[in-house]
This record gives sequence, C-alpha cells and structure tokens, in this order.
Amino acid sequence: MEKRTIKVSPAVYLLFGLIGVLFWFFCLTEGDLAEQGNIIWTKAYTVKSMVISLVGGCLLGGVVCTLFAWWDIVRKPEDGPGRPGAAPGVRTWKVFAVSLLLTALAWLPAYLAYYPAICAYDTPTQVGQIVNRLYTDHHPLAHTLLLKLFMDFGSGALGSVTAGIGIYAFLQMLFLAASLACGVALLHRRGLGWGPLILMQLLCMFYPFHWYMGITVTKDTVFTAFFVLLMLAFYELLRESDDKARRLRGGIGFLFAAAGVILFRNNGKYAFLILLILLVPVFLFSKRSRRCCRRIILWSVGGLLLGSLLLNAVFRLSGAQQGDRREILSVPIQQLARTMLYHGGVDVLPEDDNTMDEADKALIDAFILNEGYKKYRPSIADPVKQQTYTHAALYRAKEFVSTYLGLFLRYPGDYLNAALAMNAGYLYPNDESHAYINVTDQRVGRGYIQTCWEEEYLNEQGIYKESGWNRLYEKLERWADANAYLKLPILKYFFVPGVWIWLYLVLLARLVMLKRYKQCIPLALVGGYFLTLLLGPGVQMRYIYPLMTAFPFILILSVDCGKCC
Repeated sequence: MEKRTIKVSPAVYLLFGLIGVLFWFFCLTEGDLAEQGNIIWTKAYTVKSMVISLVGGCLLGGVVCTLFAWWDIVRKPEDGPGRPGAAPGVRTWKVFAVSLLLTALAWLPAYLAYYPAICAYDTPTQVGQIVNRLYTDHHPLAHTLLLKLFMDFGSGALGSVTAGIGIYAFLQMLFLAASLACGVALLHRRGLGWGPLILMQLLCMFYPFHWYMGITVTKDTVFTAFFVLLMLAFYELLRESDDKARRLRGGIGFLFAAAGVILFRNNGKYAFLILLILLVPVFLFSKRSRRCCRRIILWSVGGLLLGSLLLNAVFRLSGAQQGDRREILSVPIQQLARTMLYHGGVDVLPEDDNTMDEADKALIDAFILNEGYKKYRPSIADPVKQQTYTHAALYRAKEFVSTYLGLFLRYPGDYLNAALAMNAGYLYPNDESHAYINVTDQRVGRGYIQTCWEEEYLNEQGIYKESGWNRLYEKLERWADANAYLKLPILKYFFVPGVWIWLYLVLLARLVMLKRYKQCIPLALVGGYFLTLLLGPGVQMRYIYPLMTAFPFILILSVDCGKCC
C-alpha cells in the first residue's frame, strides 16, 4: 500500500503562524486590559507582548497547520458528489420543504412564548418614526416601512396593532427559516451525506439564538436571512457550469440577496465596496481566476447598483431626512474621550496627568458637548456618542483631523486601548464585557440577548405582550437575561462573538492549504462586513449574528463541497 504524504509549503505555515500571532496578541492584550482596566504601553511591555505573541502564535499556528496536514494523510479519500449516503434520488425541493417545516416547528414555541414578538433594540425608535411620520435613515428605511405596513394592516384590517406585529414576526421567522432551508437544500444538491445533513438541520432547529432572533423585530434578522442567501448564491456563482439557465438563476439570486443586504443594513454597501476593492487585483494578476472574478465583479456591481437605487428610491418616496452620521465616528469618539479622561485634567481618574494642550481640549469640548466624555464606557460608544456634535468634525474638518492625528502621535497607547476595549467582544474569546454593555438599570432582558421592551411607550401605540406560553417565556427570559451561555464550559464558545473571526481566518488558511483559492473569494465579503463591525459602536450579538448563522454553510460549501466547484 502506497504511503500517502502531504506537502505543506512554507507560505502556508507562515499564514497559519500569522493568524496565530494575531490571536495570541489579542488574547494577551485584551486579557490584560480586562484585568487591569488600562495598559501602559512602555517599551518593556510592548516588547514583551510582541515576543510572547510571536513565539506563542508561531507555535500555535504550526501545530494547527500540522494537524490539518496529518488529517489529510489519515482520512479516507472522498468520492465527491454522489458518494454513498447522498441520496441523489430525493428531490431538492422536498429537502427544502421538509427543512423549512421542521425548522419553523422547532422555533414556534419561542414565537408563542414571546407573542407578538420581541420588541427590543431599535423597535421603539422606529415605531416613534412611524407614529410621528418623521423618518430618518439612521435605521434602514426599508425595515421601518415594512414595520409600518404590518402595523397599519393590523390596525386597519384586524383592529389590533399587536396582531399586525405578530403577523410580521411570524413571516420574518419563516423567512429566516427559509434561508436556512435553502442552505440545507443546496448542501444536499452538492452531494452532502445524510449524516452531516441531519446534523446541519438539527443545528438550524435548536441553535438557541435562532429562537430569539427569529422573532425579534429588528433589521438584523432580515439582514441575516439575506446574508445567508447571498453567501449561498456566491458559492453557486463559483461553479463552472455549461448550463446557462442555471448560471442565470444563480446570478439573479445573488442580485436579489445583494439588494436585500444593502437595503436592510446601512453598512451592507460598504462590505460590497471592500469586496470589489479586493477582487480587482485578483482579476488583474490571476489568470486562472480571471473568468470567475469577472463574473463575480459584474454581479456584485449589479447588486450594489440595484441596492443603491432601491435605497435612494425608498429615501425619496418616504420623504425621510438624513440621519446623523456619528455612527462612523464611533472609534474616534471613544479614543478622544479616553484620551481626555487620562490627559485632559478633567478630574475623573487619578491617572489623569493633564498634559493635553488647551487648544486640543477646546476642540474636544466643541465636539463632545457638556463634558460628555465623562460618560465614557470602554465597551460601548453610545453614552459619549449621544453627546457629540458631529458638525464640529465636518465644518472644522482640517482642524479636527489635525488634532486627532496629533493626539494619536502623542498618546498612541490610549488610542489603542480605546479600540481594544470597544472591540474586545469580537477579538477575544474569553471576553464577557459584550454580555453586559446594555445593563444600565435593573430591568430584565438587557443581557447579550436583548428581550427588554419599552412597555409603557409601546403600550401607548397599541402593542402589548400577549404571551401564549408563560412558563416557557419565563425560562427563556432567565436564560437570556442571566447570560446563561457563559456558564457552559466549552459549549460557550459556540455562542460568544469572539471566536468567529478566528474561525473564518482558520478557514481561509485551510482553503489556501488545499489550494482552493476560488473558495476564498466569498470570505472577502465576510471580511468587509467584519471590518465595518470593528468600526461600529460596540459588540452586540445581533451584529455578529449573520456571520454566526452563515458559517456552517460556508464551511461545508468551501471545504467539503468546494472540490465540486
């Protein structure tokens, strides 16, 4: 019997090592920041952290890469699509229908428990816009108007706004379930065996966050469904097929999902722009992938244009006003606030050395009003952001940029600490600050999974809690509010947001190792979306939820079924 060997190039070991170094660095620094509250970036600490990260990261990356190489040696050769257990005689539409039915039935108890829906997050603000007919694009207008449609239907046709919200939540739940069923059906069509397919179906049915997010009235749930559909269509576009009708259907699906992604999250278009920026050099310098890249670029540009046109049309037809763009300044806001507390002489922290220039203090006071920097919380930008006067940054842009960069050169450690603290939840698997950033009072439902209603205001608008399963409601509330997932050893890492970027990066390195370079292309869109999260106001489950939901499908389509492309 011939002995199988797998050759791994030094470049692959280098890639795994680089990921390991980054992982070690963020674990080390985020852990120190969480324990100490502040890091003094002395030369000694900087050198120590770099050396430890370099040594530990290279060892970790080397071990992971070696384990993958060992796995490739010992595993049995796979037959690809049509291998035993794939059940090619079962129609794909039947798999879709059964998957949708089972998933919806599994989620139905949560729907009954929280009927008409979980009206947390931005729901009160959006309801206020609907009631007052004063729309802004701070929250996606498409979602606000969709919510208005069902509120009006419930009020007019059913005599109950609550019923209208309940119908909306039920249809939203079905849409999310349908997107996952599309993924299960696609995996079946690609020849995945019954065993893994059943495991995927069980994950869709019983992953706890699906129960909550499926019935939460928020743009993020609709966005997640479109994001999953977009990634599925992306992998279909990668397939080289002579069936023009099939290619066209895949492209139209991609176009539809891309428009939905752009309509239902304001940062959706930025993820697409990053994807296009990364695709251009691949198209120019890679002859092997040029045809595929050209197809992806054309459909991506089409999706970006369609989504932007629809977005503009919704904006004009609704008569909406442009919302404040302070969201994109979340990181600078945190950095300036932290620097002011440590160096502005504001008498909040004993470490304040009052070394900042008066001119810089004056500009920050013009940008962050009413000493709003005193409300600084390391993990979330909202308390300070609400006090910012963004016009100071727009109309005094040159002065603002000069001050911002000057303070960065003078206090780089504080800028880095502010960014690390705000994004700890995305970068550090053992972070727990993400679970408590919304705990500002004694009300329940303010944990990582938010279920807290602004009941008094929503009741005034005719929206009432009418749970159809009180005992289950109480259990689900306790699990959510107590952040119970953090108490699960090992299993908690399937829930915390700080593991997902590392899973995606390891997947990227694994695909490079297998020389499946085309399957790396969709990860550029994932990276673009994740980058917008790092620039956002804080870590919330609803923001990372699309990447959590899509990952199992991306993993199987790129690694197990990737050889079929």
